[in-house]
Amino acid sequence: MGSGIEIGAHCTLRIVDENRRKTLQALIGIASESAPTACWGDERAMALLRSQATADELREAGADEALIAHIYAEPHAC
Repeated sequence: MGSGIEIGAHCTLRIVDENRRKTLQALIGIASESAPTACWGDERAMALLRSQATADELREAGADEALIAHIYAEPHAC
């Protein structure tokens, strides 16, 4: 092991850098739109959030619990 690099077990959440945070916040904004014409964008944003972020990351980025529950619920219908 002598590389001098230690991975700290004390960190339970991945650190979200500023660009990733901005991306997650933009997707959260799209996913939370309620306009009927936004359905396709909502679904795409939710699919990206499900595949690219954990619920904890979404909380850190400002998503509320209702939206997080909706994003991870299946199936989705507009």
